[in-house]
Amino acid sequence: MKLYGIKNCNSVKKAMIALEKFNFEFLDIKRINKEILSSWLKQKTFEELINTNGTTARKLALTKDKLKNLNEEELKNLILENPSIIKRPVVEFKNEIFVSKEYEKLL
Repeated sequence: MKLYGIKNCNSVKKAMIALEKFNFEFLDIKRINKEILSSWLKQKTFEELINTNGTTARKLALTKDKLKNLNEEELKNLILENPSIIKRPVVEFKNEIFVSKEYEKLL
């Protein structure tokens, strides 16, 4: 199991506590690369991954409507340049991706 997040994020802290019975590897979400993002996008849409309500989205003036006007390559670049825009945590478990509170399905 891999848990991607930011250590001081409250949502990530809650997930780490909830998933402590699993032997997970914590990875800083800010270090994701194109390969990791592409693997996530095989299971999740951009809308499922991007947090338009967070601080980073507000700084970028990013709304759901603006997302719809970006093509796939622009969206990938946006995420890779601003990885904290991703909903957290992202959990990889048995070739499945769980975003935000979806990890609760594993409990």
